[in-house]
Amino acid sequence: MMRWNQLLSRQRLAKEGLAPELPYRSAFEIDIDRITFSTSFRRLSDKQQVHGIGGSDYVRSRLTHSMEAARVGRSLGSWAGAEIIGRYGQDAVPATAFDIGNVVAAAALAHDLGTPCFAHTGEDIISDWFRSAPLGQRIQDGLDGQQCSELRNFEGNAQGFRVLTRLQGWRASGGLQLTAATLGAYGKYPWSAPASADEVRPHKRKYGFFGSETGFMADVASELGLIPIGRDAWCRHPLAYLVEAADDACYSVVDIEDAVKMRMLSFADAEELLEPLIEWDRQEYNAIDDEDRRLIYLRARAIDRLVHDAGLAFQEKLADIMQGKPVGPLLNMIERKDALKEISEVSYTRIYRGQQRCETDIVAARTITILLEAYGEAMLAREAIGPNGELPRRFASLLETVPGIRRIPYDRAGWVRALLDYIAGMTDRFAIRQAQLIAG
Repeated sequence: MMRWNQLLSRQRLAKEGLAPELPYRSAFEIDIDRITFSTSFRRLSDKQQVHGIGGSDYVRSRLTHSMEAARVGRSLGSWAGAEIIGRYGQDAVPATAFDIGNVVAAAALAHDLGTPCFAHTGEDIISDWFRSAPLGQRIQDGLDGQQCSELRNFEGNAQGFRVLTRLQGWRASGGLQLTAATLGAYGKYPWSAPASADEVRPHKRKYGFFGSETGFMADVASELGLIPIGRDAWCRHPLAYLVEAADDACYSVVDIEDAVKMRMLSFADAEELLEPLIEWDRQEYNAIDDEDRRLIYLRARAIDRLVHDAGLAFQEKLADIMQGKPVGPLLNMIERKDALKEISEVSYTRIYRGQQRCETDIVAARTITILLEAYGEAMLAREAIGPNGELPRRFASLLETVPGIRRIPYDRAGWVRALLDYIAGMTDRFAIRQAQLIAG
């Protein structure tokens, strides 16, 4: 049984002792600030949500999506927080409802920080390249089974945990040194990749941290009292379910809104899809005489209803969640789940697999493949000659474009991870420019 006095720990990763509490700024608000001012968060402005380089200025990037998910998460977390305090008592819950809302908001704000250029398409292309490209397979020679699994199934959630705990911030260790509570709530999949092809993991494809960050995750899990469920695997933090619901509520609805703006769906399509999610005030709706404003109404009302329903589902499942039992996504349990399923099916066939998206995916595949081939070949040559050798000019010039190249280790496990940090951290437009430069 997990306990809230651990789950809401303000202990910061890799920091000795607790920082003093400020009367005007809680530890969890500081987490939000650190994430907001990070370089990786800023780069989300040029990483696609659904529509990439072909999208309009209106549609959402990963940055705007993350901000919206954080605001929804704050509301959902604060509402759930009041229920948690009421159920377990203030003595057992060392936080206010608003503190709990800020934990969920911080984790939701960070949930896409590990998204590579071109988002989920980028994850797939990186994974496919290491599975099938001759150079990608050659690079895996000498790596252990787990790192090979990580390359063949590149996971943005694990990259995000690495960003938060190692790559961002000025501190020598612990990255942004976020609180254990925020890092726990971030962990949608708090387990590592399989160490061999036949190892069974809690999820057949998804995982939440790389082997290089196992120690950090173990420290977080110990501090929070997360229940172990296997090798380098723990149950979810209860608030991670709220982060997931905030994300799901946002993208399910706003992807429809963006698709109308992109003329991939008609307004009538959107109205038909979103209407079943809403508690209607027909008189109020009929008084709106503009389709754009009606679309805003539909989006706002739909998200509001999903937040309400997710909160009720969380309350219903809280006893099981506190025992570490996996209960599945909250929005899969609500009365309106069939309407969400319909939205998901239409989104897949007409938005995610639509003509405009496929054109973006073609650009993404070409771009990332060029980058992996060029930098992978150069890094292999660098490894072969060692720190005292002299690289051919074509490799030396290319590697000079990699920030901090002289600090990147020469051992394969080290430089492969650093190379993926560089490519995954690129924005969409920067990746295209680099690929064009390399291709000539």
